[in-house]
Amino acid sequence: MDFKERILTALNHEEPDQVPVAGFILSQVTSNQILGKQPADVAAMLGNAELRSGLKDIMNSTWPEIINSTLADWFEAAIKLGFDANWTIYSQMQVVEEPKFKQGLAMHDVWGRAWELRVDENGNTDASFVRGLCPTEKEWYSWVERNKPLYDELIKNVRDHHKKMAENYGDRILAIGSPGTGVFDNTWQPMGFENFCKFVYQKPEFIKKVIEFQTDLLLRHLNAIMESGVEVVVGGDDFGHKTGPLMRPEQIEKLFGDSYRRISEAVHSQKKKLLWHTDGNVYALLEKFVEWGFDGVVSLEPTAGMELGKVREQVGHKLVLVGNLDISYLLVRGTKEEVDDTVRKAIKDAAKGGGYILSPCNSHSAIDPTRLEWMIEAAHKYGKYPIAI
Repeated sequence: MDFKERILTALNHEEPDQVPVAGFILSQVTSNQILGKQPADVAAMLGNAELRSGLKDIMNSTWPEIINSTLADWFEAAIKLGFDANWTIYSQMQVVEEPKFKQGLAMHDVWGRAWELRVDENGNTDASFVRGLCPTEKEWYSWVERNKPLYDELIKNVRDHHKKMAENYGDRILAIGSPGTGVFDNTWQPMGFENFCKFVYQKPEFIKKVIEFQTDLLLRHLNAIMESGVEVVVGGDDFGHKTGPLMRPEQIEKLFGDSYRRISEAVHSQKKKLLWHTDGNVYALLEKFVEWGFDGVVSLEPTAGMELGKVREQVGHKLVLVGNLDISYLLVRGTKEEVDDTVRKAIKDAAKGGGYILSPCNSHSAIDPTRLEWMIEAAHKYGKYPIAI
């Protein structure tokens, strides 16, 4: 089998020739290390006020090209290591000056979030979500009105980006399309979680309108991804923290259940597969994922208590399981033996009968490429079907 057949067979809960391995490389630091690239000296440019202003203008005028170049590196890195799939995400950002931040710049996304632009000690550039930009009802409506032209631009760029990635890399790796964040995150993050929880009770009609807006925008986003030829999409909402869901499952169902059903129906109407990414402890939501129509769940964060064997026992083959390789220790500084043992256990617990894709549970800049190589080696050693461990 090739990489595409392998992934799609697993997604149908059938046994491919071997357990598929997905990269989910989402860090320029990681791709630079794998490809032997040196990061640009962005810190020097940001340290100079005149250069910083010019850099801001360049980034804003060439944003699609920057994203395409960055994601191309992610794909080249994933291919070099031998992954069967990697996901691709297009996010529309506007770079603005922000004196309160160390580097003097922030990025505002179209959903109303501020991201701090940071440079590490090795010169690698990264961005971290720091706050919402729409803490009140008035500010949220104002934000949406001001950014109306950007939503159409976003959809066009999403379609072009995913088409480019699928065409350029589709003969070497499966491109999994993703809008990044989903309805839940896009609803609460622009206003902040405390405000969101307060508005759920104080301004339910406002929250309902926000959810409807974010659902409609996400559906446009997903349709643009699917029109590009991508066959598998990954939605994403972080429903959980380390010990359980962020909200009661009944409340999540009440607020967001219909949105997720609409999303699943839209993806399945195009004969595509829908995976959903969430960090945290989400045992209490697994049955909801099945109800909502998700084909699989991505992450299965081990440091939040998610155990593959336990998840498989709970949902059987109602969900494809993707992930579970720890990124806090194992793929950062774990030994080869530890990586080998963990991969072996994951395959033993989840791979029989298909329906399992091995991958890191998430992505960040401290993941070590050598340990990703060990992960793939172990997958090839233990993951040949029929599983015999």
